[in-house]
Amino acid sequence: MKKVLIFGICLLLAFLFVPHSEHAKSMKSYRITPQTEPIDPVLRSYSTYNAKTKNHYTLRSYLERIEKEGGGTLVLSKGTYLSPLRVGIPSNTTIILEDGVIIKKTNETGTSKIQATTSIFDFVPPSVLRLNTTVGKYGGSKNIKIIGQGNAQIDLNHFPRGSAFAIAHNENLYLGGITIRHQYGSHAIELDATKTALIENMYFVDAKMLAGTGPNESINLDTPDPVTKGFQWKWSAQDRTPNHDITIRNNRFTNINVAIGTHQYSQDRPHTAVRILNNVIDGTKDHAISMMNWSQPVVQYNTIRNVRRADGKAIAILGRGIVGGSIKQNRLEKADRAIQFQPHVNYGFKPLYNRFTDKEKLSFRQNKVNEVAVNQVVLFSKLGTFSAETSERFNFVP
Repeated sequence: MKKVLIFGICLLLAFLFVPHSEHAKSMKSYRITPQTEPIDPVLRSYSTYNAKTKNHYTLRSYLERIEKEGGGTLVLSKGTYLSPLRVGIPSNTTIILEDGVIIKKTNETGTSKIQATTSIFDFVPPSVLRLNTTVGKYGGSKNIKIIGQGNAQIDLNHFPRGSAFAIAHNENLYLGGITIRHQYGSHAIELDATKTALIENMYFVDAKMLAGTGPNESINLDTPDPVTKGFQWKWSAQDRTPNHDITIRNNRFTNINVAIGTHQYSQDRPHTAVRILNNVIDGTKDHAISMMNWSQPVVQYNTIRNVRRADGKAIAILGRGIVGGSIKQNRLEKADRAIQFQPHVNYGFKPLYNRFTDKEKLSFRQNKVNEVAVNQVVLFSKLGTFSAETSERFNFVP
């Protein structure tokens, strides 16, 4: 009898867990080229369908089909794809950019009926875009993978405020293996309101600042907040959801503005469990890593060099409103300043102050520094005051 009972339990467990696996196996895979037409013939009849929007409508049609089917894989074959307009990515979707793929941001739609959008991929269900609804918290698209192979590229083409990826209200994301070049203002990756994401083996190169638009990070961590306007895509519920469990590792940043960072905050909504590991940052026009309102970040094993600004105040690692964490075993070379922490306030919110234990402060000395003008860890304690009297300073361990 016991054997029968155990066998029955095993069958029940198999029934509960196998369907998800079988569903994954049953998901379809589609392949397109720059010449592929939309899978939905209705889109081909649109008055806005032309040579400049063809690739957009093709991508859109296949992603809409994948949403209807509950998930799937879309493979882009070698070639150049024009992207004047955004497309939404549904849950359970894998997009593979094969070697030789170039997705090029463009500003021409070939018609006066629609204007180019700033982003290429929005991590939101296509139905949300189509119906003009919103998503909030971590309730948007889940289980998305964007995988680049070989020399797969996204060329932002110096499009003002252009972004490769607009990410918010998501869970369980993977981005890897893609070169993103020619960012002009804004952020190559806008990462907001996301739970569990891995960004690895990416290459960010040749970005320019757009005057009056902020630090223009390659990877920006922010919150969708109606006050700060940190995420201005209309499909967000603007509920101030922060990021949690974000890993950014093994990426390269060359000749960019700011590699990774946050430059404004929502009150009482810190980003938590952010890990920046083993990245190479070479050549920034402002700070290299700029943290703000982060709790327990880990910044380790990064190589940061050539961090310069005309005023001599570019900082390799800057923290504002940081609580705890581990910032050590990094190599900092040829920078204006090494590591600096300071209070901050914006939009009338409660000011942010850094909070570290003595042990954590001393651990910051465990970074290697070479040819850095201010080669100390500097912690300022008073809002808006940067003086010897309001700071603690630690020399690095030889």
